[in-house]
Amino acid sequence: LDKKLLRNAKHFIHATVMHNTKTTMRQLVIILVFVLTTFLCFGQNQHLEPAKHADHKDILGEYYSNVFLLLYKGYSEKPVARYTSIPSFSNEYSFSVETIESKNYVVSNRLSENYWYAKNKIEVKLISSKTELANDLYIKIVDLFILLEELTEEPENDLMGFDGETYYFATTDKNGHIKIKTTWSPGDNSLLGRLVKICDNIYSLGNGGNISQTEILKDIDKLLNELKP
Repeated sequence: LDKKLLRNAKHFIHATVMHNTKTTMRQLVIILVFVLTTFLCFGQNQHLEPAKHADHKDILGEYYSNVFLLLYKGYSEKPVARYTSIPSFSNEYSFSVETIESKNYVVSNRLSENYWYAKNKIEVKLISSKTELANDLYIKIVDLFILLEELTEEPENDLMGFDGETYYFATTDKNGHIKIKTTWSPGDNSLLGRLVKICDNIYSLGNGGNISQTEILKDIDKLLNELKP
């Protein structure tokens, strides 16, 4: 978090307690929860960060390696536009934009259960489905993922929440390098929150959901107009 925000929070708590020496422990806990929640909300990043899941060499790294290997089955090695959601408790899921026999599809994959909590990980199955994309929507999705590079910044710290969802966005640059960006539980109305909502709708489209390609196209257009300088 921003040092100034933390310093202001400390002063606020101190002043509150000093003003009322009879402050109970319960009141103090309520104050702490309110202040920290408020500053976490204000401190949320409005940009993506380079993904560092490959840096983990512990049990978490093993989890990422195994879950991505299963979740990306059937996807191209060099993604055009790939989105992944890693929830704390529910099933992991993803989509990838793929060209199959000269047609463009969104291929949506999900796991049969949360891989982290699965008692027998060998029994976790991949569930896959796909939907053909209209050409204009295909182009807009690709444009969106290319533009995400401009939203990416190195983090000032490595703070991460204890629950929520982690999202990954992957594409391949002109030099053939795979670029993966990430964010954690953005606010619903923030730019990243709207990006996540769009990607969830694209996933649902590939999963056979009753989602309008025209509406997704409009949402992407609106977001692109706000993201472009």
